[in-house]
Amino acid sequence: MSHPLVSNSPSTTESRPSTNLLSPAELEALNARIAANADQWLANNAPKTKTKPPQKPKSTRGRKPKMIENLFYGFIGCTTLWGRYPVFALDIIEGIARLDWHDRPLGVGGKSMPLSVRNLVVILESLPVVTNEAVEDLLQLEERHARRYVKAIEMIIPRMMESRPQSLINEMEGVEPEPKACEWEDYDDLPKPSAEELAKLHYDLRTFTKYKTEEEYEAEHPTCLTPITEVAFPARNQHPKKQDVLRKLGQGMAVKAIERGTGISAKTIRKWRDELQIVQDELQVA
Repeated sequence: MSHPLVSNSPSTTESRPSTNLLSPAELEALNARIAANADQWLANNAPKTKTKPPQKPKSTRGRKPKMIENLFYGFIGCTTLWGRYPVFALDIIEGIARLDWHDRPLGVGGKSMPLSVRNLVVILESLPVVTNEAVEDLLQLEERHARRYVKAIEMIIPRMMESRPQSLINEMEGVEPEPKACEWEDYDDLPKPSAEELAKLHYDLRTFTKYKTEEEYEAEHPTCLTPITEVAFPARNQHPKKQDVLRKLGQGMAVKAIERGTGISAKTIRKWRDELQIVQDELQVA
């Protein structure tokens, strides 16, 4: 006799296959719904990257865009002696950067941020001619904000020209510095020896000839060094830009201008110039 609850026992239920599995069509619909929810979440929460809209072609009509010649291009920057932040110009750049560039009336909310000092010196370092479009492309700024940097550069350059040190003025004008003689102070205050003291010193440093003559002592312990045999080294290959540098020197170009054009250091250019002058002097004497 079978019990009515036997069919509902756990062992009987586990042996039967489950009838609650999803069909392939239901799985596909569930996958599509989850993917749509994930895409919507990413669209609402993923960080958005700012992209600069493409510039509209400028019209040839109307007033021409402002163009400012950057007189400090090539003279300040990371690869120059003055560096990216020249000391003589920092007060000027920082002061102009802190001006009220947003022109908000009193009582109006908002925060007027100063211009970036780094962006200003990067413009002075990178652009030979400062225009609104060049600043937009260099710093990836909107047109209105780039116009503020152009106006700031227009105010900075004349003031930097007035505060230049003399060494920078000479460098920008191509004036070679005058060579100066070495100067030093003699701090040796020892008294000068008398004739008697010098005679006694020579006597004390004499060669003793009790056992051998002076020539025999010198032969055993020579005081003068033997001549060094000269070793001939192979000739060095000439620098590929040396002839170009010498040609520009012959044309009267300044050393700094040649340095900026060829990438050769000013020290090397002066060395080649001196070598050329020595050869020319020897030819004239001959």
